Amino acid sequence: MSWTEEEDKQAAQTAQQNPLDMESSQDINPNQEIWSLLKETLAENVAEKRRARRWKIFFRFVSLGIFVGILVTWFSRINMDDIGIQGNTVAIIPMQGVIGAESDIESTEMVSLLDQAFRTPQLQGVVIELNSPGGSPVHSGIIYDAIRNKQAVYPDIPVIVVVGDMAASGGYYIASAADEIYANQASLVGSIGVISAGFEASEFLEKIGVERRVFTAGRNKAFLDPFTPMTDEAKPKWQSVLNETHQQFINAVKAGRGDKLQITDDVFSGMVFTGSQAEKIGLIDGLASINQLLDMRFPEAKPILFEPKEEPLKELAKELGVEFALQAFKQVNIQ
Repeated sequence: MSWTEEEDKQAAQTAQQNPLDMESSQDINPNQEIWSLLKETLAENVAEKRRARRWKIFFRFVSLGIFVGILVTWFSRINMDDIGIQGNTVAIIPMQGVIGAESDIESTEMVSLLDQAFRTPQLQGVVIELNSPGGSPVHSGIIYDAIRNKQAVYPDIPVIVVVGDMAASGGYYIASAADEIYANQASLVGSIGVISAGFEASEFLEKIGVERRVFTAGRNKAFLDPFTPMTDEAKPKWQSVLNETHQQFINAVKAGRGDKLQITDDVFSGMVFTGSQAEKIGLIDGLASINQLLDMRFPEAKPILFEPKEEPLKELAKELGVEFALQAFKQVNIQ
């Protein structure tokens, strides 16, 4: 900015004191007073535009400064909660949602959180707050194995699962690795089974006169294609895959629950149970919420929350509020 308010005023005064030659000629402009007023108005308009531009630039820099200050403060706060922790601690790990790659419960993230939790000073226990309908058996198995490995390395630190609405299918797969499982009396627990669902619509295509063209290399490559009838060869082979996965699930539950489990015809049938029913057959150890468990088992320990971290800018935007973040970005945008 190379101009000032004073320069704008002087420019306006000069414009008034030095009229153009054409203004002094009565023949060319007979109404000199109107012409001078118009000239003065134009000069003031230019000065006002310059003034507005200066204020606009000023507010942009102020907004940028505020945003950078908040950003620096937020980044400096990362991991500060871990500094100066004194006394006994208990780690809380939320596992909420569907299990799988790029899903709410992703094995890589959860294994990393377990590693962080077990590095907490004076750790008395790890509590997993679980609420999941299931998902990928692979990711469920990876998290299960990670919990079992931690139990082998840290035998004196219990891993306890507290179930929210449900721990079904892959959710219970993970829960069964814990030393203890608690749930609400109305929680849904179990569903120890494997499912592969689809539909067969080959006759529908025939009725509407559509011919499907599928090219494969390998006679069983398209065995799950819904527009092609499954062959007699593919059916038992696919069923054997599901049976083997189911048996892996069963073995994991038996290893995790041990003698606590009462095996009935329904336990491994894929049936789901309420918390009260699950307690009777040994799928869980008791009925309790996470607050009740913490008060009962870790009354003197400080709860430390471990949860997946989002990208810094996304998490910052959530903390500041979406609207504020959008306005801040708008202000610092150079047009």
